[in-house]
Amino acid sequence: MKLRLLSPTLILGLIFPLQAWAAFSDVPDLNPHKAAIESLTAAGVLTGYPDGSFKPDQDVNRAEALKIILVGLGIDTTASEGSNFSDVKSSDWFDPYVATGVKLGIVKGYDDGTFKPQQTVNRAEATKMALLAAERSLNKPNENPFPDVSTDAWFASVALEAKTANIVPPQFDGDWHPETLLSRAKISELVYRLREVKASGAAFEESKNWLVKDFATVDLKMKVPFSWSTKTDGVGAIWLLDAENSQFSMLSPYPNGATLLMTRFSNGAGLSQKAMFNSLHASLADFTEEVTVNGLPAIRVRSSDPKIYREWYVYLPNSRLVHFEALRGQGAYSPYLESAMDAIVNSIEFKASASGLSNDEALEALRSAIQVDGAGTEAKSLVTDWKLIETDAVGVGTGPVDYFYSPALNVTIKFERHFDVILDLREGETSAF
Repeated sequence: MKLRLLSPTLILGLIFPLQAWAAFSDVPDLNPHKAAIESLTAAGVLTGYPDGSFKPDQDVNRAEALKIILVGLGIDTTASEGSNFSDVKSSDWFDPYVATGVKLGIVKGYDDGTFKPQQTVNRAEATKMALLAAERSLNKPNENPFPDVSTDAWFASVALEAKTANIVPPQFDGDWHPETLLSRAKISELVYRLREVKASGAAFEESKNWLVKDFATVDLKMKVPFSWSTKTDGVGAIWLLDAENSQFSMLSPYPNGATLLMTRFSNGAGLSQKAMFNSLHASLADFTEEVTVNGLPAIRVRSSDPKIYREWYVYLPNSRLVHFEALRGQGAYSPYLESAMDAIVNSIEFKASASGLSNDEALEALRSAIQVDGAGTEAKSLVTDWKLIETDAVGVGTGPVDYFYSPALNVTIKFERHFDVILDLREGETSAF
């Protein structure tokens, strides 16, 4: 009977089964692979290091990749015999994983009788190992799955399945980059998505773990893709710049760039949803259709402008109307940009202000409190996102004056402490009163 020694990382996982997997020091909330790393760590597939780090950017080798795939997919390795490679000893922690992988046809050795366990793996190699382990069908594509993956490439069927199930999506330039080495974070994402696909029977939902961000100027919160930038004051926007083509502005998207702009119609006349929608149908020259967006009534517009992918007019419970305009280039990444913007808009949720007032009503209340002694603090409480931008210690002779800015309303108030009064209000972030 062979005595198989446990790996140091596995021993660490057994000793500290509840390691602070949700708070790895080098895996911040903005890391796009955070959910995958946390999920696999909680399931006992992965462990961190004694210093509290995960080392997400560290490349994995063949032995490590194989172990993460087999354990992550719940494949039993305890009954496997020795692997019989000249560079894999029975005492090596990876011996049972290599033996199991060979037995199941997931991996094989080299002509010189070695396995090369310390050799790094690239995206194509790791994806093939994972798909074979999960027993996914690998079919030869009729056309190139990605611009840099031809139908005659040895990994073409692997890339096709990765695309179909959304297990390994393309990079921001639209290419798959099969030669890219896999890091601990990236193989975590691969195995995590494959587990999700296996459980649901459907392609992985790209927006599943996106962060939710408030856009108070349009009374909404919504999911935002990782690596996309946001503007939450004034005219709201979510965008991805085409770094490959040196795009610097969010407007006029480059081939692989996109921008989702959003503005709000205050509806001061109190028009009904039907009246506003009838007006939109009559005034918009492009094709319109009435739809629901995450339960909210909306009009969707298909524009004739090639740079405008789509527009939406969404009617909110507070009788306001929000307009979304999705701009994107037409490069190789364009289909994924369109899918992302669809997902963003379909994730929107109405977000009433804490005071129960709309932004316009809160703004009117602030204006009504100008120069009214003793009313400043109460009026300020109607808005929850104030940030102090400047304090004038000398003030107006009675005491210090503070300048508070609200991104939601895009206004600054001049507040005098002694008499608890709002002295004035200006549009934008400014202390120039």
